[in-house]
Amino acid sequence: MQPNQYIIEATEQNIQQILEQSRQVPVIVDFWASWCQPCQQMAPILERLVNEYQGKVILAKVNADEQQMLASQFGVRSLPSLKLVYQGQLVSELDGAQTEGALRQWLAPVVDPEAAEQQQEEGFIEQIRMAIEAGHGEQAEAALRQTLQQSPDKHAIRAMLVEYLLGDGRLDEAQSVLAEVTEDVEPLRPFRARFALLEKLEGESTSLAELRQRISDQPNPEDLYAFGLQAAAAGQFQAGLEALLQLLSDHRDFRDGIARSALLEVFECLPKGDPLASEYRRKMFNYLY
Repeated sequence: MQPNQYIIEATEQNIQQILEQSRQVPVIVDFWASWCQPCQQMAPILERLVNEYQGKVILAKVNADEQQMLASQFGVRSLPSLKLVYQGQLVSELDGAQTEGALRQWLAPVVDPEAAEQQQEEGFIEQIRMAIEAGHGEQAEAALRQTLQQSPDKHAIRAMLVEYLLGDGRLDEAQSVLAEVTEDVEPLRPFRARFALLEKLEGESTSLAELRQRISDQPNPEDLYAFGLQAAAAGQFQAGLEALLQLLSDHRDFRDGIARSALLEVFECLPKGDPLASEYRRKMFNYLY
């Protein structure tokens, strides 16, 4: 398909055909005029985007001076004016000159709905984090639970709820929320690994604060190991990794070299691509070799 096939000159004679085409592919109806400087500035940006999207959207250009009836039917009051028509319905509109970024964002829900949904989800999670930091944990938790009730497959939202519950010390609730999903999905993998660390610490009654004090005063291998796992399970990854690295450095043969396997288990608790994992893998390698 040639790029010019994505761009149509719309008139009263072909507008019905264009609207019919919108049932299969979104159509941008661009109202412009030769005297409108912002229209001239935005036109090449629009055309480049439409060509880039390769048939995911079509541009119907309407000369508002020549097609005054169409401009009136679409309720155009100023130029430039963009109308987004999809499945025969007007779904969105923009008035005035727009930047490329604004146009991409406007078109995202119809040309790349998955990316738009992910962006929306990331924005929601960021709002939740801000609410928790501002002391509105109960409201944040309620919003997370409501979202999951409506969309139980939103694993990043579930991970956020598990993270909040863990931070609030509600381990049983966190584990229950996690157990509602049985498949191995990336956003939940680090939390399963954190619970695996807690299982290794079953029977350990010393608090994290007390262990921290002990390894600060006079570290011994048992306390370094217990603190390393407990800190990582609580989300204090760097502190846990430092303790396990010290264990590897000072007591390499402790429990048949358990420091190395413990470090590897903590790496599994970190999100994919976390720079902390890369940093401490290098440090572990240097101690081992």
